[in-house]
Amino acid sequence: MASNELPIPSHFNPQSVGEVWKVSYESRAADAELWAKQHSLQPASRDKLKISLLLVDVQNTFCIPDFELYVGGTSGTGAVDDNRRLCEFIYRNLNVITQICPTMDTHQAVQIFHAIFLINEKGEHPAPYTLISADDVESGVWKFNPQLAYSLQIDEAYGQEFLR
Repeated sequence: MASNELPIPSHFNPQSVGEVWKVSYESRAADAELWAKQHSLQPASRDKLKISLLLVDVQNTFCIPDFELYVGGTSGTGAVDDNRRLCEFIYRNLNVITQICPTMDTHQAVQIFHAIFLINEKGEHPAPYTLISADDVESGVWKFNPQLAYSLQIDEAYGQEFLR
């Protein structure tokens, strides 16, 4: 551990990073306050050098196994492993991080990666996780669902061109 790094708090359980659980906010706040005192942490408002940590797409949808857009990667535990390292990084560097700014990627019910966005010549939608190539679109195997044009406020031809 480098001299400027903090230890990981005892309440952090790296094995629970890939889970959703009820947080006891009162006891966690007390733990945090005690830990901050033990390590002489000062309020971020006193930071002379301001450092912001930007977190992109760390919401449950992408990071928790069995959620709809979980990113397991080749290991199957990619997002969980990434978030375990992220938590450890944050704890070790709380003494120099002024603020943490998480983004949250939001999705509408109808987007290009949802089955309803595409249809084949029979009017059927692709099964979930179907790989669709550019050739599939070019050859007409899959095309823009024209019934969505009105609700998306786009022209049907634009919807098809958007796929290319």
